[in-house]
Amino acid sequence: MFFVIFELNIPASLTPVSTEYYMKLQNILPSQAGFISEVPYASPHHEGRQALVAKFVDEASVRAWRLQHDHLMMQYHARREVFDDYRLRVGPEISLGQEGGEVKEGREHVTEKKGHVICLYERPMQATGETAEPSSLSNNVVDLVDPMAQKDPLLKDVVASLVDTTVYQSEKTVLWVSGWVDKDAAVGFEQLISRTHGDSIHIVRVERDYGKHDRNEAPEGADAAQAASVLGTEG
Repeated sequence: MFFVIFELNIPASLTPVSTEYYMKLQNILPSQAGFISEVPYASPHHEGRQALVAKFVDEASVRAWRLQHDHLMMQYHARREVFDDYRLRVGPEISLGQEGGEVKEGREHVTEKKGHVICLYERPMQATGETAEPSSLSNNVVDLVDPMAQKDPLLKDVVASLVDTTVYQSEKTVLWVSGWVDKDAAVGFEQLISRTHGDSIHIVRVERDYGKHDRNEAPEGADAAQAASVLGTEG
């Protein structure tokens, strides 16, 4: 399974435009071959900061969606006219021992950025006990560690391996997105979490990490494809 983690900043004045773009794509995405799901989230701490987490069956499905004509046009306009900034990370799920979670042999490409292994930990809103005050949700995944594991010798090494962490919430869940130096660190964190009923966890190896201004790891030809999609539709 391949994940697309899209974090973006939208000025309040452009939220209606962003919502319009999003709804148009939602009419197309479900019929896209290889698409599994997509969930929107918002930051409880920063107005205008949002995230989309999408799942696809494989890399080819992600590429096909990125190059879908209407999606290309939306990318072109949103990048120039809507988003203050964004960060997009793409990669396969790393196996935690479950069937079907293996990364294929021979896949050696990973991002050159720090935190190339992401942990996506999600739990039902009611499990946080903080539904009345969303802004009180901790942004630090270390706060999720089971109290019984606070004296675990592994904890110090895990904390030292954390690169970044952000919390988001959807209508029903809370999602922590954390970047780690390697798989061992992410798995070590997973083993220390105080788990709750209905929660889920995915470990993702990031192969591309790029944004609005940082295009070093953007797919080859991505900018040209976006520009080509609007030729003949303007003027």
